[in-house]
Amino acid sequence: MWPRSPIQTKRALVLIVKRCRIFIRPGLFGLIFRSAHTNYPWYHNIRRKGWVLRPTFPSSVLWRPASSNSGYRLCSLHPPSNFINYQNRMMCDVNSPCRLRLALFIILFSCLSFMPGSQPAPLLLVQVQKGQAGLETILWQEKIECLQELEGSYLLRLDREEVLKLRSRGVRFKRLAFYDRSLVYLVARISRAAELEYITSRFTVLPLEGSDYLLIARGQFELEELPVTVRRRLLPASGKTLTPGVMLPGEFSWRQVQDTLYELLAAEVSADNLRARVTALQNFGTRYAPTANCLQAGQYIYDYFSSLGLPVSFQDFYYSTYLCRNVISEIRGQTYPEQVVIICAHYDSTSDQRWTLAPGADDNGSGTGAVLEAARILAGRPFDFTVRFILFSAEEQGLVGSLRYVQERLNPSENILGVINLDMVAYADLVPEDLDLIGNRSSSWLVDRVAALSALYGPVAGKKIIDASFVYSDHASFWDRGIAALCAIEDASVPNPYYHRTTDTVDTLNFDFYRSATRGSLISLVDLAQIIRPGYPSTPKNFNLAVGTQASIFNHLKGVYLSWDTVPGAAGYNVYRSTEPQANFQKINGSLIYDSRYVDVLLAAKTTFYYTVTAVDSLNRESNFSRVMAVNAGVNPVNSLRYLLWSLFGFSWN
Repeated sequence: MWPRSPIQTKRALVLIVKRCRIFIRPGLFGLIFRSAHTNYPWYHNIRRKGWVLRPTFPSSVLWRPASSNSGYRLCSLHPPSNFINYQNRMMCDVNSPCRLRLALFIILFSCLSFMPGSQPAPLLLVQVQKGQAGLETILWQEKIECLQELEGSYLLRLDREEVLKLRSRGVRFKRLAFYDRSLVYLVARISRAAELEYITSRFTVLPLEGSDYLLIARGQFELEELPVTVRRRLLPASGKTLTPGVMLPGEFSWRQVQDTLYELLAAEVSADNLRARVTALQNFGTRYAPTANCLQAGQYIYDYFSSLGLPVSFQDFYYSTYLCRNVISEIRGQTYPEQVVIICAHYDSTSDQRWTLAPGADDNGSGTGAVLEAARILAGRPFDFTVRFILFSAEEQGLVGSLRYVQERLNPSENILGVINLDMVAYADLVPEDLDLIGNRSSSWLVDRVAALSALYGPVAGKKIIDASFVYSDHASFWDRGIAALCAIEDASVPNPYYHRTTDTVDTLNFDFYRSATRGSLISLVDLAQIIRPGYPSTPKNFNLAVGTQASIFNHLKGVYLSWDTVPGAAGYNVYRSTEPQANFQKINGSLIYDSRYVDVLLAAKTTFYYTVTAVDSLNRESNFSRVMAVNAGVNPVNSLRYLLWSLFGFSWN
């Protein structure tokens, strides 16, 4: 296999020169062999005289100029017995056929090295600072692969053509390293100088932002040398294509039905049950992902879901050579099962004695216990959308379990509305303790929603943090796929003194705070998945839309045609519209709609709109929202005939 790039060619030639021990003097064929004979103790001292590199050997073996300037000859007072044969075999005059053959070989190798081969061109890992004019649009247009978004920059993987394209379009970037798929890349948050010094001595460390660094290791086995207090995440093998940035509002609102059902559900959260779940997990001794104890803990979780009558499955994967398992269960939605809401946590643990003792009560028995308690309360209850419970393994190894889930288990026919990730929700360094809710820019609406519901039904204050650099828990694997997700954690700065230690036990937890955090997470899950309330109208099914565009000399205007199935017993319907997904919906009909279709006209064609519909009964009770349908920005093909038939005759487009 021949190298393809100039850099690979140069390295190959240097290797040949070193292996053959060649010195080059002026002229194409000015090549002199240096001995590499292993049976003779050579001591080489190179002296430069003019244009000639003249090696000097021990006193018994001397080089002297030949009679002409064409080469060198050997003079020896006491030549060793094995040297004469070596001379006859290896030393050549400049004009000898041997020298000519060698030169031709090097020229031929240089030519062949640029021939097409099966080895891919080298990839480059670069960092691009945000804020450059039109950056996201350029990356979207060029289909550039982003491996990691940070708060102030992107980590991109580029081939040579992509590098040239970005440079031609004026994008500034910082080269980090050549990307080698045989190596392991991870982002780590290192806040202590002693930790940084230790890690730098063992890994290739490149600064990114603040206390975030890029680490390069030769294999997963090397990651065992990282201090257990360092938060980390593996870079995914494949990235996402960025979309042009959209300015989102700072705050979000949504229609919220006030009834007693949420309070009744929140009241079912039991501190005793939470303690029992965390204690059971702690009693495994260690849940370090490569151990058999962690597999046993996964089986315990599997059996618990089964005892609730819920369908449950394992997702097996390997970390290095060790078997690990994610545990997945769900309550299937009755109206729109393809719409999915996920609540998740990781159940593995670590410590400074991780192979034998890692109780992991707060990290992350607390998050796991909260997910199991939510499953207990919600099992058997009906929802419009699917509720999925996921307990990940190998999070402490760099989010391995959640990375495998998004790589292997995401269903293209499903729409994941939001992900609530619980990671350390039971330790209180202050009383009252608040709950940090961390999202990225596109998850801002989800953070607002969970914060409001947690404050109302926890009650626990939710602290909103928008930080794309906080990628050190399983929510970040969903961010990689453009899915709205948040991390609920007691403190992003992790002040827990028992963090990743053998002393992280159940007796260090604050169960008042733990119960409040669990209540808030539970009701947020219920609200997102839309529990079906007894006595209320059913949610309209099969909500769909189609778009027609009216073009004029001045503007393009959209006509949006909405339809849904008739709801038995409904007195009418309401249609809601927003310019943000899942939030800020406003009713657009002045009075009840009595037909199961509606047209919304005179809309700007360059704006994205989101629609949903509800059913209302004779007692003015309103159903849950239907699924949300989007009308993307941009001008669609003109369909005036369909719009005319709809407007004049009420003909359907189905």
